[in-house]
Amino acid sequence: MNLENHYDDFEVAEILREPYSGRSFPGYEGINLSFNELESIVKNGRPDWKAALQSVKGIYLITDTLTSKRYVGLADGETGIWSRWSDYVASGHGGNAGLRELVKEYPDLAYCRANFRFALLEYRSIHTPSKVIIDREKFWKEILLSRGKEGLNRN
Repeated sequence: MNLENHYDDFEVAEILREPYSGRSFPGYEGINLSFNELESIVKNGRPDWKAALQSVKGIYLITDTLTSKRYVGLADGETGIWSRWSDYVASGHGGNAGLRELVKEYPDLAYCRANFRFALLEYRSIHTPSKVIIDREKFWKEILLSRGKEGLNRN
């Protein structure tokens, strides 16, 4: 559809104080982002997302929508999920062997932008012991069959 012929019909509904930098944080149970959305949130440093994701540890799912393969990961560092997901935005693979294999032919992140989705499966207090987070990651790997040929986890 060519919109050039309709410019006169448009009405400005709102002028934002700051440039649009992505949707507002939806709550932990509502996180389901494309790579592009996550990249925008991280690169723009959305304060609502950053504050929320820095304050929790958790288990997350990365889905390759092209192959339907899944990667289950954990974030248990001092700056929680925010720093872990920032690693993916920077590299596409976050250092994970299975994801590294998948995206090695796309150093420009094109494959990630076209096919990756991020969802938060479970979140815990930032003070939760790492062992608890690791055990929960193992649980989700088994449930979602993310190891072996069905998935992208290599451990």
